[in-house]
Amino acid sequence: MSARRRLGALLVAIVIAGGTAIGIAVDRARTSHTTVLPSSSAGRSPTVARATTSASSPTTIAPTTVPEPTTVPAPPNGPPWLIRRTTLGLFDPSRSSPARGAIPAHAGRVLRTTLRWPVAPDGSVAPGRRPLIVFAHGYNVSAATYSALLDDLARAGIVVAAPELPGESTAYPGPPVEADLVNEPCDMEFVAASLEQHPPPALRAAMHDTTLIMAGHSDGATAAAAAGYTTSCSTAPVRAVVALSSDDVPMTGARRFGAPPPLLAMTGTADEINPLAHTFALYEHVAPPAWLVTIDGGHHLDTFTTDPDRARLDAMIATFAFMVADGDLTSGPLAAETGGRVHLQAR
Repeated sequence: MSARRRLGALLVAIVIAGGTAIGIAVDRARTSHTTVLPSSSAGRSPTVARATTSASSPTTIAPTTVPEPTTVPAPPNGPPWLIRRTTLGLFDPSRSSPARGAIPAHAGRVLRTTLRWPVAPDGSVAPGRRPLIVFAHGYNVSAATYSALLDDLARAGIVVAAPELPGESTAYPGPPVEADLVNEPCDMEFVAASLEQHPPPALRAAMHDTTLIMAGHSDGATAAAAAGYTTSCSTAPVRAVVALSSDDVPMTGARRFGAPPPLLAMTGTADEINPLAHTFALYEHVAPPAWLVTIDGGHHLDTFTTDPDRARLDAMIATFAFMVADGDLTSGPLAAETGGRVHLQAR
């Protein structure tokens, strides 16, 4: 691998400032690629409702951008980057939301989305085009459950969008409804199409011809895989899938973007919700290239939130995103980050 394509930096920084902040940084030289997002999602024009207070009664307010406290020092021209965040209320009027206990079903789907992106200490956006990861949370949790992971990806140089899914997120009132999983692939594609059409002004250059990667954990991983490998509601070109403790999905639409999107699948060997065999089945069914990472003794949620090796896993996800963006789908960069409890298979 040439120096230009070699991993530019891998840094795990632990800084204690009223708590512990873990930051990883993976950045690579940019190369030309021609991923083009659609102007609409299956003919729909995404409605940007800017932020909402409830799923049943959307109220628009101005989006908020919150700078990351500068507890992780960043060099001026490279990672680990600092983070900017904003909360967007995206509203899809073409589909409905399920009843959640006493909260009745209603028309439309509110997708409150936290957007993270990398910035230098002076507040300028990290230069060059940046991959976009749309991340779906699992059942009966919220996007905030994965804040450490998502922050790591943003510090590595990736734009990350994490929606609260109308049926399964605990960020909305009422008990979660797992049956709404069938709607979540379209939720993820709607978020991606919305950001392509209406990126924050500061991100227009960074997200031009971006590389779209669908990612998630548990039910969110199943939704991400479905968005990549089944016929769904959008023509947004998914360029890769990251599935953390996923179930398998059909491959009915695996070639709708040309070649099937590459897969990075991860799971703990002691996963008590989606056993290893579930993620392994997805890995086996996807056309190459595909990678499977297993974590000895890793559990379903803790592996990706509190595990001692979580920062290493986050670094592998970031490395994979830049491999896809650069068109360099060799196993070397991922293999270099394995060892100990973390193992890699490729096909």
